[in-house]
Amino acid sequence: MKLVVLGGGGWVGSAAAFHIATLRLADEVVLVGGRRAALAEQHALDMRTAVSMLGVRVKAGSYADLAGSDIVINAAGVPHTGDRVGMLAGNVLLLRELAGHIRAHCPEAVVITATNPVDPLNYATWRAGGFARRQILGYSLNDSLRFREFVAAAKGAEVGDVEGTVLGEHGPLQVPLFSSVRIGGRPVSFTEEEKEAIREARPRAFKRVEELQKETGRTNGWTCAVGLARMVEAIVGDTGDVIPVSAVLDGEYGLSGLSVGVPARIGASGISEIVGFDLAPDERESLSACAMKLKEDAEQVDATLKELS
Repeated sequence: MKLVVLGGGGWVGSAAAFHIATLRLADEVVLVGGRRAALAEQHALDMRTAVSMLGVRVKAGSYADLAGSDIVINAAGVPHTGDRVGMLAGNVLLLRELAGHIRAHCPEAVVITATNPVDPLNYATWRAGGFARRQILGYSLNDSLRFREFVAAAKGAEVGDVEGTVLGEHGPLQVPLFSSVRIGGRPVSFTEEEKEAIREARPRAFKRVEELQKETGRTNGWTCAVGLARMVEAIVGDTGDVIPVSAVLDGEYGLSGLSVGVPARIGASGISEIVGFDLAPDERESLSACAMKLKEDAEQVDATLKELS
């Protein structure tokens, strides 16, 4: 099993590569750094020693090393500028180039998009590369993991006992499914006050993260590493586990022509099934509002790709 991390010199890409290597989920892990090639090589040299007794080969490489890859994690992106529209256009340009390399060297690989804004960029990868929908998965598991944390805190439960899923965008319009929550396998009811407190917990938490990011220039990496490894494990083991991902939809949930966070069954070929949840009326309304925004983003992606063609 060969896995390539594009953006391997960055925080998310390198953390994911290391965690995947320590879990022995791949026989070969290649870090491609792009503009951070030296940093990717530095990470690879250190990782190679760290996992030398585990039978995993780690190295730095170039786009040519995509050849023979089974899984590609794309964590590459343009520098953050604070200009969302400009960043989206810049990332679409980059994603178009990377999709071309993937198509040329490993057209059947499962591709996990881990660059933000993940939903429109996952859509851009699909559109630019001409891949099957099942092959292209956007990483959005962090939202559901944090939702479970907030639910556990509100209900005085252990996080490990909580199940719960977030749909929609990886962003402020995400839709926490209170109807999906189980604690110890049992359904849970929430007061409106509890729901509002849980919804407000996310922006409060991210306010501090964003303050620190301005000082350090870094983004979240450890949670992404754990979540990305979880997705890779499902692909490698062909488990059919249901994991929230950003997927390109074609009628599922009544939506088409966009990539949006939904629960999906994951296996060796990527997405084998988009899993339908019975949504409460307010959840359906929130998902519809979120989809309108993501559809606008997808249209911007289409326009940008058209200009580049």
